[in-house]
Amino acid sequence: MPSSLVRRLTAPDAPSLRRLRLDALVETPESFGSSYEEEHTLTPEDIRGWITPLDDGAMFGVFADELLAGMVGVGRQHKLKMRHKAHIWSMYVAPAQRGRGMGRLLMHAAIAHARTMRGIRQVQLSVTANNTAASALYASLGFVEYGREREALCVNGELYDETLMALALPDR
Repeated sequence: MPSSLVRRLTAPDAPSLRRLRLDALVETPESFGSSYEEEHTLTPEDIRGWITPLDDGAMFGVFADELLAGMVGVGRQHKLKMRHKAHIWSMYVAPAQRGRGMGRLLMHAAIAHARTMRGIRQVQLSVTANNTAASALYASLGFVEYGREREALCVNGELYDETLMALALPDR
């Protein structure tokens, strides 16, 4: 098993993150609200904006033998009335690295970061309803389903529901 390291991504990671993100959009297009067609024109500078957001959000990567093998983002909701909620986005582990606990490592990093964000009371995410492995991971970390969006995504003519999940953070 390769050695794994999770860390916050920095600007020099932008090319690797761009490649991984595009691979993810091709491999599991039903898992993302965006598409390869929309994102293949993004530049490393665009990706650096994800890595170094203007607010207190962050992107984390998991590395296997120094290669970026997975990613996750966490950020605060922007609207004033929703700033007590963080959102996890772009969770992905490359197929060759799945089943090795890397997704759990990424989620721990994202949740830990959300706990450092002032005033955050809950962390939310959405997962394609038929992605039982991801749903089980999130449930094992304490996320609970609070809703389902029917036909949330349409990929190549096929409709997918999304499960909405949240993790309450204790008062600090």
